[in-house]
Amino acid sequence: MPENKAAPNDKRADKVMRYLDCAVINHLHGMIDGGEAPPGLDPFDTVRAILTEGDELFEGAGFVDRTHCQIAVRNLRCIKCLFLPL
Repeated sequence: MPENKAAPNDKRADKVMRYLDCAVINHLHGMIDGGEAPPGLDPFDTVRAILTEGDELFEGAGFVDRTHCQIAVRNLRCIKCLFLPL
């Protein structure tokens, strides 16, 4: 069974290497593709997650210093163009 893990040399408790999370999404889509999913459950083109990682910005805050959004594109037809950094 895959496990979410902390990044190498990262002493924080955040498990930013999300192998289990990825396996769950891939397994779900394998079930959909194989006809094993409940009726009406269609495959996702993209999966988005808001991840709150890191330390509170101030005491009692709902904001933390490494909050970010991750997007996984499963259907490459959704990508219209690619911008490369300068």
